[in-house]
Amino acid sequence: MEKLTIRDIATMAKVSTATVSNYLNGNYDRMSLKTRKHLNQIISHTNFRPNSTARNLAKNENKTIGVSIADITNPFTSQVLSGIYEQCDNYNYRVLFTNAANSEQKEIDNITRLKNDGVAGIIVDPVNPDSPIYQSLSNQNTVMVDRQSSNLIIDTVATDNMTSVQELVQKMQAKHYDNLYFVTWPFQNISTRTQRYQGFIKATHYSTLNHLVAVPHHGKKVEYQQFTQNIKTIMEQNTAAKIGFFCMNARVLLHLLRTMQQLNFSYPEDYGVATYEEFDWMQVMTPPISCIRQNSEAIGKTAMHILRQKLEHKQASKPQLKLIPTKQILHDSF
Repeated sequence: MEKLTIRDIATMAKVSTATVSNYLNGNYDRMSLKTRKHLNQIISHTNFRPNSTARNLAKNENKTIGVSIADITNPFTSQVLSGIYEQCDNYNYRVLFTNAANSEQKEIDNITRLKNDGVAGIIVDPVNPDSPIYQSLSNQNTVMVDRQSSNLIIDTVATDNMTSVQELVQKMQAKHYDNLYFVTWPFQNISTRTQRYQGFIKATHYSTLNHLVAVPHHGKKVEYQQFTQNIKTIMEQNTAAKIGFFCMNARVLLHLLRTMQQLNFSYPEDYGVATYEEFDWMQVMTPPISCIRQNSEAIGKTAMHILRQKLEHKQASKPQLKLIPTKQILHDSF
């Protein structure tokens, strides 16, 4: 059964749709008491619930935003969404959420759908921040989070990936490691991965890719076997050296720890380890893992705050990059 509309209520009450809209919005100045009672009776009898988006549009007060997420399975994402939702509650906004599942085409479809749904603004955690779809969006009602485009065309909220990694890797170097390795998903021109590697290079001054170890992202079994072989080779070639690994994020860290366990190596006895991102499970490791804590919830809150300023105060200007501070959490993992 189709949901009743304002037009249906107006037809039943034999009044105009404007009269029904005024009643729903509490504008009774030019409405007789008889009409108010009549509309109240019909609305109560039919259990009519007006579409809030339609009402807001009628009042020229659209309070619905769209959120496009690259990958809902990423633990980082849930904390960003938590920040967005909390701010939306504070600002009395509704949220329409979509998940691209790491598909660039699905991301394009999701953003197109959100635009067609008439949302007031969009927050995007992009699969590909350089996708042509972003040329069709306006900085006046869009904010990007986490990944950055090559040329900044939309306000973006992220963390200072390069500097934070450089500083933590320098602390690893101070422990007199002979060789350090950067473990990462394939770069694929993704800013978070490349910037963190750049921070690693700034700290170590390595001039070749010999200290870069790639983990297949949703790869085939044979690719994971190759990763295991690469780690085995590194460990065998450094039997007399002190070696350490910095992981691009916590899911990469899991791959490294699992592989090391299979090869019968353990930290910090056989190798040192640190990672970008902090999650609760890392605290129950023995010892806990040293890491860079990023305030993912603050990224979401900040993105929604910036979007609200644009929508309600028309404060859009030249696209800017807003960096959220990180914190080093040091343990005895290296």
